[in-house]
Amino acid sequence: MPNADQAREAAIQAIIASQKADRAGRTTDPVHRQVVPALDQAKAAGCNLRSIHAEADRRYGQWLINNAGR
Repeated sequence: MPNADQAREAAIQAIIASQKADRAGRTTDPVHRQVVPALDQAKAAGCNLRSIHAEADRRYGQWLINNAGR
């Protein structure tokens, strides 16, 4: 089982991948199948799910800003 930091980062990355796939119009089913287990692992490791979602939203928003017009 990953430690709390690893589990948190994996959950954040899974959420961001889901958001990017959705924005690109790709099917998100394969990505969504990764999000729930990643969040479950993070929760089991003692991570705060609200902070995970907030950080994922922040990073995705920054990615949108950095990639605007591309």
